[in-house]
Amino acid sequence: MLKNLLHKSFLLLSIASVIHIPMFNIARIYIAIWFAFSILFLITYRRVTLNFLNFKWLIFPLFFLLHAVSLLYTNNLSKGFFDLEVKLSFVIIPFLFLLVFQNFHDKLPINKMKRLYIFSLFIIVAFLTLRAFIFYFSDGNISHLYYNELSWKYHPSYLAMYVSLGIIFLIYEWYKNNDKYSHLFLLAILVLLVFLFLLSSKAGILVTFIILVVACFYQFFLEKKIIKSLTLLIIAIVFAYVGIHDNYRFKTIEQSIKTAETSESNAVRLLIWETGLDLLKKYWLFGVGCGDVKDVLMKEYENRNMQGAIEKKLNLHNQFLETWLSLGIFGLLLLLTILFIPFLAALKHNNMSWLLFLLLILGNFMTETMLNTQSGVIFILYFYYFFIVEQKLRMHDTIFTAKNR
Repeated sequence: MLKNLLHKSFLLLSIASVIHIPMFNIARIYIAIWFAFSILFLITYRRVTLNFLNFKWLIFPLFFLLHAVSLLYTNNLSKGFFDLEVKLSFVIIPFLFLLVFQNFHDKLPINKMKRLYIFSLFIIVAFLTLRAFIFYFSDGNISHLYYNELSWKYHPSYLAMYVSLGIIFLIYEWYKNNDKYSHLFLLAILVLLVFLFLLSSKAGILVTFIILVVACFYQFFLEKKIIKSLTLLIIAIVFAYVGIHDNYRFKTIEQSIKTAETSESNAVRLLIWETGLDLLKKYWLFGVGCGDVKDVLMKEYENRNMQGAIEKKLNLHNQFLETWLSLGIFGLLLLLTILFIPFLAALKHNNMSWLLFLLLILGNFMTETMLNTQSGVIFILYFYYFFIVEQKLRMHDTIFTAKNR
């Protein structure tokens, strides 16, 4: 009874909190409560097993260690320690997953967590949409229905990432279920795609289109689900056409390339990438340390008279470049390994959802420094280890089934 209550309470806490953190700024509270649950699991089960531990499990703690080492040659220690505070979840979340999920022996709780995530996501989407329409009907300003005003306290790119993961889970459910209610999963996918269009995150639209296409061909060639795959392909094409052709933010690309003055234009993003690459010619081996990245960038922006970038204090808007400039080539290689090793595992074990999640993270790393904020760190770390645990439990189920035949 106690164990069952503990499991259900943890499921509700963990999956609901992950995407509510940006709205309520509850990262520290969330981690503290999760830690308390972990201690309760430890007291209840009175055991710790290291069966889950492998290189995939330890890679983020190693990444944190590399950030800590970079403090030895960084000048701005206050910013360096703040960066370590943000990235402390690199160590805490793997530890908490180890304490909690070692006591899950089948993938049923994982499947429940996916559906709880979808439910929690739809609550947020419904709330934000209702709020936007209330403001729209009050003053007639249509901008309330788009981008920053729609996402409210969420950064549009981060919210788009959360929504895209919900679509990944729904695609899995839609393909898996063939009963008369399976069309509801397809309807839910369409609702989230409409919300993504309104959200107007360029990266979110492009990455989601890639996810839809990859899922379509994956299921078509490997699972031979032809009708559903063709349906998904048509949806992907329509979404890409409408999302790109009819989206005002894509229409500004050509204009912003010509006018690189705006701090949020595509041209400025290209300029800050160019700035980062030029800096890497000097700092490519060891980087500048996790505390000096912003200072080095601001100084270079001043040298290049990039006023928009200075006013907005823009980072490199690319996780790979940011990590390379911060930690050097070893940090970049470790970051690539973080994605590459589970990518191979997902292919090996035919885990489509895991594969699509990694593509989602890869796409967002190309345009944002997702590991510089709690909104990105906790979400990415949580589901990074979520999929590792899921695969471990899937393998356990397979072995258990084979033994009982």
